[in-house]
Amino acid sequence: MMMKKGVLGRARGANPNATRRSSGRSVSVRAASPSSSPASSATEAQSSSTRYIAMNRFQVQERDGAAAAFEKKWALRPSRLATMDGFRWFSLFRKVAEDGSGPVLPTSGEEFNYTSMTVWENKDNFTVWREGDAFKEAHGGGTFKGVLDMLVSSARTLKGKPKAKMFAAQSTVSTPVDPADLPSSPGGWREVEADGVNILDPECFMIMEEAASGSEDLAAFEAALEQAAEAPGFKFGTVLVPDSKKDGDGKVSLVQVWDSKSAFEAADAAKAPGSAANYFEGTLVLTTQKGA
Repeated sequence: MMMKKGVLGRARGANPNATRRSSGRSVSVRAASPSSSPASSATEAQSSSTRYIAMNRFQVQERDGAAAAFEKKWALRPSRLATMDGFRWFSLFRKVAEDGSGPVLPTSGEEFNYTSMTVWENKDNFTVWREGDAFKEAHGGGTFKGVLDMLVSSARTLKGKPKAKMFAAQSTVSTPVDPADLPSSPGGWREVEADGVNILDPECFMIMEEAASGSEDLAAFEAALEQAAEAPGFKFGTVLVPDSKKDGDGKVSLVQVWDSKSAFEAADAAKAPGSAANYFEGTLVLTTQKGA
């Protein structure tokens, strides 16, 4: 079954030179337990009113090797993110075409082709992390050399500066994670082999749809999310509302995260009417037993 197209149609500019890492050479999140049934998945899905989500959006350069080098920088960064109070979920996402090929290159008018996503219990938890030592450690260590190294590395892989976007997440639905399926994160970060030549294996799949904010759009998004949560392979979903005017242009977004593209396709998940869709592969997943 082909994936449904959004209003924007198929993403353009898939990079034919990008190479995937062999599955035997990187550590991936385990697939959902075979014993999990659609009924149990639906039963376990838990609804929560709000979350706080921070995203950093990047334009990775078109040149060969830039995407793999960028992912390596993330894989090897010092971080204890998963140990922070209020942390729920993280992934580094790369944009892919509707058929799953990619990563796609930024085209005229597109803002980003990579984004990080961190899910927090609330804004206060995010603020404590943002203003604390753990944030400094993950962003150059707070030393002159660390910051300089980070800037040089960014200049080699990125076009311009990353753009931070903050969201108040509503109507969050998340599936708890079996302890056996939790990704290993000693010290609060993944240990994944990254050689800077091959991009990392995908560990999850995300569809992000945007529509103008308003009661009808929000109701349509929530209905689509409720349907998606009943399907096996569903990880979590939420409605993103910009935290401030600078974080959005009057639009809300529906985010659905699945085990894989095939799980999303098999579920035949409904899309919000008239919405524009973007597709992403996630890697370096971190989570807790509670899920997102």
